[in-house]
Amino acid sequence: MALALSTLPFAPSTPAPASFRPRGAHFAPSPAGRSVGVGLPLACAAPRKNRGRRRRGGGLVVFAAADYYATLGVQRSATIKDIKAAYRKLARQYHPDVNKEPGATDKFKEISSAYEVLSDDKKRALYDQYGEAGVKSAVGGNAGAYTSNPFDLFETFFGASMGGGGGFSGMDQSAFRTRRRSTAAQGEDIRYDVILGFSEAIFGTEKDIILSHLETCDACSGSGSKVGSKAKICSTCGGRGQVMRTEQTPFGLFSQVSICPTCVGEGEVISEYCRKCSGEGRVRVRKEIKVKIPPGVSKGSTLRVRGEGDAGPKGGPPGDLFVCLDVEEPSDIKRDGINLYSTVSISYIEAILGTVQKVRTVEGSSELRIPPGTQPGDVLVLAKQGVPSLNRPSIRGDHLFTVKVSIPKRISGREKELLEELASLKNGGFARAPVKPKPVHKENGSRAAPEVPDQPDDGEGDWLKKLSDFAG
Repeated sequence: MALALSTLPFAPSTPAPASFRPRGAHFAPSPAGRSVGVGLPLACAAPRKNRGRRRRGGGLVVFAAADYYATLGVQRSATIKDIKAAYRKLARQYHPDVNKEPGATDKFKEISSAYEVLSDDKKRALYDQYGEAGVKSAVGGNAGAYTSNPFDLFETFFGASMGGGGGFSGMDQSAFRTRRRSTAAQGEDIRYDVILGFSEAIFGTEKDIILSHLETCDACSGSGSKVGSKAKICSTCGGRGQVMRTEQTPFGLFSQVSICPTCVGEGEVISEYCRKCSGEGRVRVRKEIKVKIPPGVSKGSTLRVRGEGDAGPKGGPPGDLFVCLDVEEPSDIKRDGINLYSTVSISYIEAILGTVQKVRTVEGSSELRIPPGTQPGDVLVLAKQGVPSLNRPSIRGDHLFTVKVSIPKRISGREKELLEELASLKNGGFARAPVKPKPVHKENGSRAAPEVPDQPDDGEGDWLKKLSDFAG
C-alpha cells in the first residue's frame, strides 16, 4: 500500500476576493484560454521543479497551468472524436520508439496527460471550470504527475505490439507503469489427514483417498468469461487496478492508494459470466487418488503430493496436497526412531534355567531365547526386527526386549521344601552319607585290588531338576 502526501491547494480559475487572499500571495496575469493558480506562501505551496521568482513580501508568483487543448491542438469546443483523432496523430509522432529527438518522451507524456483529462467527461468538466490544479486536486495527485500510464493509453489505441511490454527500444517503463495483480496466482494448498495401522507405517502401504478440490473450469479455461465475450475496462479504477482515496488535512491533501475493490486489482471486469463456473473460473470436483506411503513413516509425518491442491485463479497453477499421517500404536510395542521396545515376563525358574519364549513382533510371533542366569532388567535383542529407515529402507532397526522376572508372593508347601533344600545346598548344609571302608582280604599273599570310591551325587543339580519338574 502506497501513501502519498499532497500539499496542492484547490485553485479556482478566477482570482479570489481580496478578503480571502492569503497574506503574501500574488497573482500572475491570465492569458486567454488559460487558468491561473493561486500562489500560496512557501510552506503551503505545491512542490514544483521550477518555482516563480519571489517578490518582496515573501509572496510567490505561480505560472499559468498547461493548456491541454493547445497540447492536443484542438478547440475548447472539440468533440471526443476530434480529441481521439488528435491524440492518435500526436502519439504516433512523439512515441519514443519513433521519435528519438530530445524531449520527445516528455512531449509524449504531456500528450497522454492531456488526452486522459479531455477524454473523460468528469475530468474535462473540472478542467474547464478550475483548470489543471482543479483536476489534480480532485484525483488527489501531486503536482506535475498523474496516476495513469501514458504507454497504457497508447496500447489502448495501437495494441501491445507498438506500445506493449516489449515494444520499447530499451526504455525503462517501470516508472510509468501501474501495479496490477498477477493473473497467474498459484492456488491454495490442501491438508488431508490419514490414520495408519502400526504395520502400515513400518512397511509402507498405498491409500485411496477421496479428495474435494477446485479445478480450472474447462468451459472457460479459467477466465470466468463466457466463450466469445471480452472483458471490459473497470470503470472504478479506469483499468489501473488501483484506486486513490484523498482526504483534506491541515497539512494538505493526504492520498492513499489501494487495490480496486471492483476488479480486485485486475483492471478488467467480466462482461458475461461463464455458466458452468459462474465467473469464478474454477469448479469444485471430487476425485479419488492413490497416495503411496513409504516404509518407516511415523506419527506426525507429512507427505506432499504436488499439483493436487486447489487450482489457481484465472487459470493459475494448482497448489499442493499435504497428507498428514497419524499412526495407531499397540500398547505392548513402543517405537523410538527405527528401534522397537517391548517387555518379556518370565518366572524365576526360567530365569535360572533359561528358556525359549514366544514374543510378538511386527512380523508376527517369534521365538526369543532366554539364556540361563538371566537377571531382571536384562535387555535381549532380536536383530533387524525393527523399523526400516525412511530414506534408506535397506537399513533396519532392532527389536529390544527388557526382561521382567516374576516372583510369586505365595508358594505351596512342597515348593517351599524344595526352596529350603536349595538354600541348604547354597549354604553348604547338604550332608552326604559317610563312605565306610571295606576290609582288605589277602589270599596267597597277594594284595587285593583297591576299591573305587562311590561318585558323589550332584545334590544341587538334582534339586533344580526336582524344582523345575514341580514348577511344571
